[in-house]
Amino acid sequence: MFQGQNKTEFVVILFASLALGSEAPASEYGLSLYQLGLVQPAPGYTPPPGLYFYDSYYLYTGSGNLYQHSLTRDPTRVTYQFAANLAIFAWYSDLTLFGGRLGLATTNAVGSDVSSYSTPFTDAAGINRHSDVQKTAIGFADSELTAILGWQAGDQHWKLTVSGFFPTGNYLAGRLAQTGLNRPAIDVKGAYTYISHETGLEASAALGFTINAINTATDYLSGADMHFEWSLGEHLPNDLYFGVGGYFYQQITPDSGTGAAKFGSFQGRVAGVGPIVTYKLRAGEQSVDLAVRWYHEFAAYNRVEGDSIFATVGFPLWTQPPSALAQK
Repeated sequence: MFQGQNKTEFVVILFASLALGSEAPASEYGLSLYQLGLVQPAPGYTPPPGLYFYDSYYLYTGSGNLYQHSLTRDPTRVTYQFAANLAIFAWYSDLTLFGGRLGLATTNAVGSDVSSYSTPFTDAAGINRHSDVQKTAIGFADSELTAILGWQAGDQHWKLTVSGFFPTGNYLAGRLAQTGLNRPAIDVKGAYTYISHETGLEASAALGFTINAINTATDYLSGADMHFEWSLGEHLPNDLYFGVGGYFYQQITPDSGTGAAKFGSFQGRVAGVGPIVTYKLRAGEQSVDLAVRWYHEFAAYNRVEGDSIFATVGFPLWTQPPSALAQK
């Protein structure tokens, strides 16, 4: 009952390629490569050996005064509207290392970013006005490759993931809208999931850190990020899962480089919480996993604050026959 409903979790860090951005700081462009919220539910769970495909659709709308706490004290308000689609492949093997099963996952995505600035000012006549600018970018997002190592002991599951981000997105320095961030990065994350096969209760938590490389086009080095995610829910006998999940993001080291000098350390944070629903469709031995997540953000500082919606459809392309597993 639990396996298919939780396989969407592997998209987790792969979806970070959707960190589409515009010209704003706090991690450069006010965004992190790691995609907050996609991990839920069951970030610690490792699916059975096989090859899996997932298609995920992502919508985000958020706004904020990114510059007001920087050295510039700029009152400009930034608004982001992202939409993206990801094609994701993940392979889970029966090969083991340190007692855990190995896996690999990769993603490619295409998306759009509609970004706008609204800057208040007072004209020569003393009248308060504002200047509005809006731009749109469409193209590929940054790509990602993830190595996975998962363990299981009864109802308990653990997972370690290491992801590399590659700047393959549509990026142009100085442009307001982007579908890539033009900075490589590495993310390391540990996750734990408890799933009771007696009661259906699931409780999960995941903690990770992202180390960014410099954006050579702007000489901007974004600081390291910390992200914590959690979920709590119930698996029902009819293949439905209802739960709630959330996340907390904090930039833990300051930005640096000549491109960041005018903003200062400018470390950002944000939190989010919202409902999670998954459902498994069955047709003989084939199954299709559906998942929807919505998160409302709050407590933002040096970041935009808004709402995220994730919708994922996933299914196995191939799974290792039980007889083959039994022979090993």
